[in-house]
Amino acid sequence: MDSPLRIVALAGSYRSGSLNKALLAAAIDESPEPVDVIPFYLRAVPLYDGDLEAEGDPEAVRALKDVVRAA
Repeated sequence: MDSPLRIVALAGSYRSGSLNKALLAAAIDESPEPVDVIPFYLRAVPLYDGDLEAEGDPEAVRALKDVVRAA
């Protein structure tokens, strides 16, 4: 394999001490070569709003689309 397998990982919780965040960190630390686990935090991504979409994607939505596209 010439390039790493890229996996976008989303945590389901952002509170301090979150088990989801801890599992995400472990997945990043323990992933074998050539796997690249890419964390993406959804806190800034708004809920879907067609009116907002019609005005153009917010920066956080563009960033999510870019990271998924690259994976």
